[in-house]
Amino acid sequence: MSPPVPDRILLDDPGLLLRWIASDPAELDFDRIDVCEIWGLVALATLGRRERGTLSIRETIGETGASRFAHALGLDEVVAGTPPIQVAEPERTVKLTRLRDFSAIEPAANQISRLLIARDDLADTRKAVSYVLVELLRNVLQHSQDDLGAVVAAQVRQRGSDRSGVQIAVGDAGIGIFKALAGMHPDLQSPEAALERALWPHLSGSFERGLTGSPSQSNAGLGLFFISEIAKLELGKLMISSRGATLILEGGEEPDQHGFRFLQPTGLGFPGTLVAFEIPLGEIADYEGLMGTIQRRAQERQPKRQVHHWLRFEAPPPTISPLLVRFICENTQAASETARELEPRLFRRDPVALDFRNIEICTQSFLHALLYAPLRLAWARQAPIYIVNAAPAVRSGLEFLESYALGG
Repeated sequence: MSPPVPDRILLDDPGLLLRWIASDPAELDFDRIDVCEIWGLVALATLGRRERGTLSIRETIGETGASRFAHALGLDEVVAGTPPIQVAEPERTVKLTRLRDFSAIEPAANQISRLLIARDDLADTRKAVSYVLVELLRNVLQHSQDDLGAVVAAQVRQRGSDRSGVQIAVGDAGIGIFKALAGMHPDLQSPEAALERALWPHLSGSFERGLTGSPSQSNAGLGLFFISEIAKLELGKLMISSRGATLILEGGEEPDQHGFRFLQPTGLGFPGTLVAFEIPLGEIADYEGLMGTIQRRAQERQPKRQVHHWLRFEAPPPTISPLLVRFICENTQAASETARELEPRLFRRDPVALDFRNIEICTQSFLHALLYAPLRLAWARQAPIYIVNAAPAVRSGLEFLESYALGG
């Protein structure tokens, strides 16, 4: 017989829910739960999707606080695979949503972050939340092998008596991080080792250790590294639970005084991958400076290399018409296709130009897909790539890409 479902599902004690899930329960009565944070709803909805048939969920409107919360957040709808009917509580919660299409990642991240953080004075926190969402959702679609895609939701909640925090969660029922990394990293011998290594810069299941991506891969291997560094630098919290292990990282008052531990007992992990990220509301006052700091921290963990500059942050010759990047922003498939279209021009030594106007956020994964291969070809053929209208954080990301794309 399965142990009873915990009556309080909190990120402060995730083991209660994960141990119950590990008992392989067949059904869940939501009316037995008093409190359930957003990460718990994402976990249960991920397993409860009817096509999967893993967990039968029953909830009655109004019986408990958690049941009312689950109903308002669209648990019935996401389990059944139907679109959310209405917004739950803007500036407090964003409803449970399924996502299966790469082209929907950036719009979904923008919508979630703007619904959750509408105030202009919190714009830097909003940008960071959007960045984290894009990276987490892309990881699911690229690596999980869950044909039902991702489940995502977000919430603003109290962190202590005088602080509010943003909590976001993304779940899938796929192969897990250990299996996703094992093919390219056979030295990894356990799920714990895989989760710890997944936080390294330039670590991916798409290329071998020591490399920084390749022209054939739209993956920089930086997503979880950036997310973990945001948590370290901004008093955040990160939980990654994936088939056989659960890692918890908590930022400290100083960047290198963060807490890092694995949940006990050994072997406890979500059947798929579940990531929960939490950050104090308004903690981030300078998004561009934060991204620059994280890029420098990544560079410090890479061998020093000679850098050739073929990105030119200046107006192109008047005969060149710049490509507007915003039409493909954060769609790595479209970015890879654009990269292939640029390559013949660069091979002919024809300069190209990219216009980044109206783009505040560019993840390294997207920039990698767009310019990793063209940059290497530009260096080989000595053909410049002109960049115009790049916001400081975007320019910093482009310079970081150039530093590792032309490193060897």
